[in-house]
Amino acid sequence: VNVDPRLTRNLADDLRRIFAVEVQAGKGLSPGAVLEFYDEEREQVRADLLVEELARLLPPVTLVLVDADAYVERLNFVFGIAKPGWGGIVFLARLKPEFYGHPSDENLFLERLLKESVHELGHALGLDHCRNPRCVMRFSNSILEVDAKTPYFCARCSRLLQLRYPGILRA
Repeated sequence: VNVDPRLTRNLADDLRRIFAVEVQAGKGLSPGAVLEFYDEEREQVRADLLVEELARLLPPVTLVLVDADAYVERLNFVFGIAKPGWGGIVFLARLKPEFYGHPSDENLFLERLLKESVHELGHALGLDHCRNPRCVMRFSNSILEVDAKTPYFCARCSRLLQLRYPGILRA
């Protein structure tokens, strides 16, 4: 939603380097699809309600990018959210260095976007959070924790994913 098509194409290319499946960059959703779940007081999207609605409207396995900040109950914010068996949403606002008062850095932003996209797809495919600090499935409570992990699954998470979906990952 409100995302540059070049960004989705770049992300699709990056995802193809990790997942051995067909990845397509789809057309954008209308902003109205998100506005219904926008909390004006918080200036954030209610992520858990949006993911349920999108899961009703879009086929699995889908990843939606939303250029906004988001939250769920009991958390101040989320970088993304997933629904197992369907897909996920990545919210772009907090992945941008500018959000934290730093200069724009497209490479850093794209790296963060890839990590959170792979993370949410991991959840969509049935993985839980991982304790390995370098694994993409590690829970990130801050942007520093996003930056510290890699965009790849650790050996344990890779094994679990390959057991469920043989051949899904590139070697």
